[in-house]
Amino acid sequence: MITLRFTESAEEDVSFSLSPLLEAVHSWHVLTDPGHHALHVPWVRRCRRLPAALRRRMRENGSVVADYVPGFFESLAGDHDADFADQLAAVRTLPPALLAAELAQTLIDTTRYTGHRLVEDPAVRDAVLAGLRQTDTAGAARLDGILTDPLAVLEDTLTVLEDYWSAAFADEWERVEPSLYESIARAGARIAHQGLFPMLRTLAPQIRVDPGRRTLRLDRPHDHDITITRERPVTFTASHYVWPHVRVTCDNPWPLRITYPALPLAPASAARPTSQEDTLTALRALAAAPRLQIITHLAAQSRTTQELATLLGLSASVTSRHLHQLTQAGLTTTHREGYYVLYTLNPTRLDQIATALTTLTPRHEA
Repeated sequence: MITLRFTESAEEDVSFSLSPLLEAVHSWHVLTDPGHHALHVPWVRRCRRLPAALRRRMRENGSVVADYVPGFFESLAGDHDADFADQLAAVRTLPPALLAAELAQTLIDTTRYTGHRLVEDPAVRDAVLAGLRQTDTAGAARLDGILTDPLAVLEDTLTVLEDYWSAAFADEWERVEPSLYESIARAGARIAHQGLFPMLRTLAPQIRVDPGRRTLRLDRPHDHDITITRERPVTFTASHYVWPHVRVTCDNPWPLRITYPALPLAPASAARPTSQEDTLTALRALAAAPRLQIITHLAAQSRTTQELATLLGLSASVTSRHLHQLTQAGLTTTHREGYYVLYTLNPTRLDQIATALTTLTPRHEA
């Protein structure tokens, strides 16, 4: 269990960031296990058009991002002026022993050993290599290469990452970056209006918040109990592609960081101003049991009118009328796949409505 404890002045010890390098890495992680990342199926499909040689190299180096994501990818992650190239350059300047420890950690059972112990303890290194040779000869060879020449392994990985960025993710970052800044702005607005803990509750279901005890907890296989102070602040890094994970960095020498899923992006055409009338329209659309049930079903996946009618036990015509009202309110969008029209939930619109409600302030009569 990881426990973060906040002082009374916690707002001064919390910051927010985003990172083009981390976002590219998380998107690469998605490609290593597409079935676990249903939200990002569109990106997986787009990446099928990448050059075959690049896709092969990404698969060969995929272990670096498949499970444990090395802390060195967070270099300059808190620097809003640092671009992708700046962050990669910072990684290349890190000490070889630190790089070896982080790269090794991607291949070992982290509940038993740490990469640092593997690098520093020859007995542990020999035991791990012997075990890997019996079950994963390719993994053993890669780990041996990491321990022998970490800079060569790192350079191979970063070169693949640079090529992936140039071929695909630079354009995707242009699309994603504004939404991540919007997410940070929403978090800041919640803190300003309600304080830190109401904002923390919105970050992800895996984050458990206890305002009374002023703690934040995350279930993890290792224990840390950390008090957030001016000397040891925490940074929350907004990410689209980290979903459905929440990634925590709390081991030295890396700064304390929680990378959390920002709300998914909706098509630009779905963006709407959230005036008082817009809020009322959305609330009216939600104020019926069948429409709330539709929202629940669409939260899992896109569906056709016929699918929803079957799930709700209603006729297709009645279901269609409910869908029309939700779409008019901007809560759902549609797209065609072959003969079928699919309805999709617009989570950005839901978040706009939530923000409009949570940022209301009471008016006092003079």
